[in-house]
Amino acid sequence: MADVPPKISPFISRFKTAFTTAESRLSAMPRRRIIILVLALALGFALLGVVFGVVLSPYTPTATPLLDSGNTNGDNQLSSYTGVVRVLSEPKEGADYYLELEEGKRILLKSTSTDVGFFKDSSVTVEGVVVSSSDGKEQILFVNLVRLK
Repeated sequence: MADVPPKISPFISRFKTAFTTAESRLSAMPRRRIIILVLALALGFALLGVVFGVVLSPYTPTATPLLDSGNTNGDNQLSSYTGVVRVLSEPKEGADYYLELEEGKRILLKSTSTDVGFFKDSSVTVEGVVVSSSDGKEQILFVNLVRLK
């Protein structure tokens, strides 16, 4: 049986020819020129990485809200307070938690949509509608939004 050379696709054949041509050109180049070529290619790929990283980056920073206590929006009467969520020793006005403000004051926290207990002992900014308690001695914040500080 005669040795039949394996069939090579035209694509592989062209790739082999291009590779041998490039190899012969590189081996004929002086060493200094090869080093400059390698450095230029590395710099070019690094620059492409930076450009594509900036253009295709999914990161978009969000605006940080102001964290001052008592920031009220007149349109929908939302108030924003910053403090630490604490547990009440006994529930008052249907609230189990309160927000301990920096001045030592407290605001009772009530919510039907947010689990305030999840934020226990955390420093947070809470937004919502503030009303007075039935005895008028404390304020109750109906929580709309909680942000970790």
